[in-house]
Amino acid sequence: MRDVVLSCENVSKQYRMGQIGLSTLRDDIDGLFARFTRKDARAGAEGQTPQNGKFYALRDVSFEVERGSAIALIGRNGAGKSTLLKLISRITAPTEGRITYKGRLASLLEVGTGFNPHLTGRENVYLNGAIMGLTRAEISARLGEIIEFSEIGGFIDTPVKRYSSGMFVKLGFAVAAHLEPDILICDEVLAVGDTRFQEKCIRKMSDLAGEHTVIYVSHNMHTLRQLCTRALYLEEGRLAYAGELEHAISLYAGASALRDTHIDFANVKHDGNLGKLARMEYLDINGVISCEYPMGGNISLSLGVHALEDVKNLRVNSLISRAGSGTLASSLSAPVYTAQAGDRTELELSLPLGGLGPGEYDAALWLCFTDPIGRMVSYDVVPNAFRFAVTQNLELNEGMLWNEKRHGVFRLPDTECGGKKRI
Repeated sequence: MRDVVLSCENVSKQYRMGQIGLSTLRDDIDGLFARFTRKDARAGAEGQTPQNGKFYALRDVSFEVERGSAIALIGRNGAGKSTLLKLISRITAPTEGRITYKGRLASLLEVGTGFNPHLTGRENVYLNGAIMGLTRAEISARLGEIIEFSEIGGFIDTPVKRYSSGMFVKLGFAVAAHLEPDILICDEVLAVGDTRFQEKCIRKMSDLAGEHTVIYVSHNMHTLRQLCTRALYLEEGRLAYAGELEHAISLYAGASALRDTHIDFANVKHDGNLGKLARMEYLDINGVISCEYPMGGNISLSLGVHALEDVKNLRVNSLISRAGSGTLASSLSAPVYTAQAGDRTELELSLPLGGLGPGEYDAALWLCFTDPIGRMVSYDVVPNAFRFAVTQNLELNEGMLWNEKRHGVFRLPDTECGGKKRI
């Protein structure tokens, strides 16, 4: 039986543009009439263009979150993430729809959230605990752990108005995480803290996820991968996708790039020897209309190369990475290219994907030569040659979800070469 702890049903939030306090009595009467008839609301819902100085920051958002989930909230600036978090935290109320949740909810949305600046750190801990419904004895039992985690030390009895932004964040997160909330909501405010403390917070949230529920907002995809398995992706105030984290990251990164099956390298960045001896000119990705492949598949490539000088025994190295990480994997071909100055050749290559889990990847192509002592000499490099996605292959994995634990670089099987032709 599903244990749903948070439910949003057709939630919308409308704001009025312009300055506060300058409306006339007639404006207020018109607004009150529109509120009851919903004519103005329906007009604004048809598009992003504000109607009568009003616009929807969120429109018709519905989802459910089960206990024990670690959910990433993803979207570009202005997509409605902060608005949704404020609605869930009951800082503001939805214009339409309903939000319900079970148990205690703690949120850390901005520096100083829930703190009275004139009270000390210790007094604010008790204040926040009381707001969440804990008794003084229950708060006292956790106080030592909160102070230790926050690293505030002797400043716990100092009024928080004298705290730095980093100290605010440390104490705020320690309070939110240690008062045993059923739902913990954390915006990107953790970015204010130092890197070591951010990692400490991620570990704490990971510990909470399982019996508790965590909703985390960040533009750092590496951090989201550490913590979350599922995601909500917002786009222009609407919920565009709810499901697997990697697919949400793909949407965030721009899935339109997956439809690029012909890439002209004439006007893209080249590294290496800047193509002085040989240069990659274009790439065709064969047999697909979108670069999406099942786990264990192969990518069929046609690579156009122009020899500017006499070259021999060149190889193609494919370097695989994905958003928020460095090179994850590589695949090297056998020597496939020997040509005289001026030759244009099309190489037929097959890039194996065995070992790559579901997600979206970027591939760099490296045209190189291996010298007699095994060193790789670069002739031409295209850092962002193409993008592709690997999808879950249920037949190969018997329905089990892929849980990638690899770190660093590993070798894919060698790239196969099906031949070459002069063009």
